[in-house]
Order: sequence, then structure tokens, then C-alpha cells
Amino acid sequence: MLAGLSMLGVLLQVPAPLPPAELRPFDHVLVVSVDGLRPDAIDGPEDGPLPAFRRLMRGPHTLQARTDADLTITLPNHVSMVTSRPVGGPLGHGWTDNVDPPAIRHGGTLHKRRGTYVASMFDVAHDRGVATAVIATKSKFALFAQSFDDENGAPDAEGTDDGRCKVDLLVTARTSDDALEMALARLRTAKGRSLSLVHFGVPDFVGHSLDWDVRPGSPYRQSIAEVDGALLRLLAAIDGDPAIRGRVAIILTADHGGGVPAKTHTTNTDPMNFLIPFIVWLGADTEPQELAALNGDRRAVLPASEWAPRDLSPPPIRSAEAGNLALQLMGLPPIPGSVANAIHDLRVLPAGRTGGAAGAPSGGPAR
Repeated sequence: MLAGLSMLGVLLQVPAPLPPAELRPFDHVLVVSVDGLRPDAIDGPEDGPLPAFRRLMRGPHTLQARTDADLTITLPNHVSMVTSRPVGGPLGHGWTDNVDPPAIRHGGTLHKRRGTYVASMFDVAHDRGVATAVIATKSKFALFAQSFDDENGAPDAEGTDDGRCKVDLLVTARTSDDALEMALARLRTAKGRSLSLVHFGVPDFVGHSLDWDVRPGSPYRQSIAEVDGALLRLLAAIDGDPAIRGRVAIILTADHGGGVPAKTHTTNTDPMNFLIPFIVWLGADTEPQELAALNGDRRAVLPASEWAPRDLSPPPIRSAEAGNLALQLMGLPPIPGSVANAIHDLRVLPAGRTGGAAGAPSGGPAR
């Protein structure tokens, strides 16, 4: 599969710059992370039906996105997703640990680690009245609650004071179904707009136990089918609820692939580890669009086997774009201090197309 993916850099012709397309703001955005999801597990008929993944890919997506350049491990890459920063370098967030964070008094916040405040998508959204949540199947995501609680979050300087706590809800779910049900509950009960990070960890759990075996019927394949089932129920619930139908966008990506070395994913220069999907579902099924082709004038298009250093310019599409893209889809400004998609230039619609809220009115102007 990776050999096939590597042809993308050859087959894609860099398009001429396109005029901006209209994208109406969404009321709800889910940033969905499937921990340890390799793109070669969802890219063809040999992967099984996977109806939810197939449907989500009826729109802009690429199976050649990249993780952080320097680290292909879980927590640093999720910090990159919500801050839209790399891990390292002068503009990086600096969090390299991949275990449960220490207590706040022992340095267990992003800001104490870096020595200055590290803003996130939750800051931008919450300060403008958007409800926020982190729903994860690993306890290490407590880092976000600790970093953005009512003592360590930044003061709200935007309009009405919504407080310093930027993450309204942190849930550590035991199963994919638990994570799904909590995500649905947040959507159904939101009194206004909402932004949630939803994490499914089962492919990573299986990979570490039994390896990233992509042969048909393998436990790793079964774990992806489990996540697909949860996503299918999520899409059905959105379809069936007029209050949110057409108002929800989904950004689906991963923190890393896996399998090099066996039963882990620590070799950051190996495509088995650094290649990940980046899928954007705009509230309705459309024609599949290769995200790399849509952005060939502003993002690097590389062979799948080619590792991209942190300072490559232009950069490839990375999972770190998720935070700023979520805000872009909600019509909100980018994250202060961010790097990835910091000017909201990631194109998700071809020229002349409109999208967002399926023509429905937004829930009101952002504060």
C-alpha cells in the first residue's frame, strides 16, 4: 500500500492558485483522533466495508498527512493537534512526555513546561462562548484539563467573561462506545456552539499488544472496525437529529501509525509511523477531493516514503492543522502563537463551491 501511496507525489499536478471558496461557519466541530490509525488500513476494498470511514472520505481528505516531524508518539502529537504547534523548535509547545502528566504543582501544565502560556483551540473557542470538551480513552489527556483549568487558563479578554477554564468537560472513557455516547450527549445537549476533541484508543492498544498487523481479519483490523462502528452510529445520530443535521463538521486524523519497531511507533522517520489520514467531513456527503491536490500551491506534496523535516517550506499537511482548521470551520480566529494553518489557508473546498451548515443558518455570531 505504501508503494501505491508514494505515487501520489508523482501523479498530483500542483494546481494554479484557486480563489477562496465560501465556507459557512459550523455550529459544532468534532476533532476525532483515532490513535494509531495507519492509512493503509482504510484505503481500499481489502480493508473491509468500513462504511463510516468510506462516508467520511466523501469529501476533502488525504491519506498522506504527517505527524509531528520529530516525535511519533501519542500525547505530544495531541498537544500539537489542539495548539497547532510542532513539538520542538522555538515555536513548539515543548511537551515531549507520553505518560500521565505530573500534578500541577510539579509542573503538569503546558505553560510551566514551556515557560510561557501555550494557547489552544479551546482558548479561542471558549472565550467566544463555545462549549468545549475532551473525551478520551487514555488518562494522560488530563494534561488538557490541568493546563486549562480555572487557575492555569488565561483570562478571557473577549467580550463576556467566560472564565479562565477553557475545557468545560474532561471525560476518560473506558471504551469506544463510551466515548461515542459522551460525544453524542455533548452534541445533543449543547445550548449553543461546541468544540470537542474525541479520542478512540483501541487501535493503539491492540497495536502495542499484538502489532500493527494489517492482514485481513487481524486484531488490528478488528479494532478499526470497532471504531468504524462507533463513527457510523455518530453519523446516523447526526443525520437523524434536525437540530444538528448539517451543522456538525468532523476532522478525523491520528497521532501516529505504527509497527516500526514491532509493537510500537517510535521511529519518527519511518512512513509506517509518520503517515496518517487527515479527513474533513463538512456536514454532508460530497465528491471525494484529494486534500493535497486542493492545497498543492501551499502545502508540500511528497512521496509517501519521504520524511519531512519540521522546517520544510511549504510544509506537508500535518495533524497539527486540526486545531486551527476546527476554528476556521467555525468562523473563529486562529490560535495565538500557532504555526500550522496559522493564517487559515488550508483549502477544503474547490473554487466555486460552497459548504458549511448545509445551507442552515448558524447558531449566531461568535463572540
